[in-house]
Amino acid sequence: MINLIKRVTPIIGIFVIILACSNTIDEEPSLIVGQDFTSTSIRVLSIDTFTVSMSTIKFDSIITEGNERLMLGQYNDAFFGKVTASPYFRVNTTDYNIDEDAELDSIGLVLGYDTYFYNDTTATASVEVYKLIDELEPDELNFYNTTEIAHEETPLVAFEYRPEPNRDSIYVTLPYSLGEDLFNAIKNNDILDDESLFTTLEGFTLKPGQDDDSSIIGFSTASDATYLRLFYSLPNEFEAEEEILDFSISPFAVSYYNNIVTDVTGLELSNITDQEDDLPSVQTDNFGYLQSGTGYATKIEFPSLKNINELGVGTILDAVLRLKPSTEGYSDTQPISELLALYIIDQNNDVATQISNNNEFIFAAFTEENSELNEAIYNIPVTDYLDFKLNEQPETEDALVLLPLDYNYSINKILFNDFFNEDFEAELVITYAIYD
Repeated sequence: MINLIKRVTPIIGIFVIILACSNTIDEEPSLIVGQDFTSTSIRVLSIDTFTVSMSTIKFDSIITEGNERLMLGQYNDAFFGKVTASPYFRVNTTDYNIDEDAELDSIGLVLGYDTYFYNDTTATASVEVYKLIDELEPDELNFYNTTEIAHEETPLVAFEYRPEPNRDSIYVTLPYSLGEDLFNAIKNNDILDDESLFTTLEGFTLKPGQDDDSSIIGFSTASDATYLRLFYSLPNEFEAEEEILDFSISPFAVSYYNNIVTDVTGLELSNITDQEDDLPSVQTDNFGYLQSGTGYATKIEFPSLKNINELGVGTILDAVLRLKPSTEGYSDTQPISELLALYIIDQNNDVATQISNNNEFIFAAFTEENSELNEAIYNIPVTDYLDFKLNEQPETEDALVLLPLDYNYSINKILFNDFFNEDFEAELVITYAIYD
């Protein structure tokens, strides 16, 4: 789920519709039309000059819990400023029994990669591990990218590492005193279950270094990938037996989320101060901005659509929105989302519904139409939506947004060329049948 926004700026200007081509029904022998067309003269038009209006909005907050990924890191982005991701999580175990003769050896945190990365992984990254001092409880019902929970001022440990997202894991040695307190509390039966554990150990948060400019890395929440581990030994007549006790992130409760924020000071995006603000693409170098995790999205409207009625009584046979992502917005180290879901946002910019066609959700597919000319395009079928807009009563002030499938648990960005972009203009192509 996504917790979203508020309003649309009024549309400025109506563009004249130009007919790209016109044919009679006799010139289109393969066209299949409905019963109502059988006794009429039909013209089929292909129209590609409708205005596609874009603006950038920022959702108030988005839910970042329950997606099986911890996100950690920081990098500086030319368009979105300083992007920072910090996971919050708590751990528990299924076994709160330790032999009274056992002796603690060490304690460590294992962070298992889940292969996700964004930006330069060759740059050294810093990690600070903090102990939470407040309970890991959600705002209202959910954790959001904006949720923060109090933690100790001094980190338990701080270290540097070189991310290797295709490797297994990294191991972080934690202070012996932390392990000793936890270990002894379990041995002495002061910790018997999850409830008593959380009064002693609320959880952790991981923070990047304040001046880091490297990458954002994904770590798995699976119990065999990320866990807190106690190493201890049991006295034996010949040789001590080495034992372990693992505390993993529970899959049965809200036990983790990601705080994901941006600092856009000095950038055009700083003009968006709340969820009701729209930033027209003409103010952002003719781009519509989209970034997962942080709440930015491109609002898409068609202000000249109703002018199609001036051509005569007819029906939309097909409609495709064609959008090109600027190559300034993706690279090998900043991969682009290849599949986007199509949603309607209402007059308050809240997500109303995901658009479907014949009970199947509509997705924008990223395809290379001409690799030599670097023309990689998103083609989005919008026939049903436009047909609905032409016939709705009363009229509503809704719009479209495209969101990646991993919008809640990644930070990938896209810069959409707008209607006035010199590289490639956003284009709405409608096939329209006119009849008497």
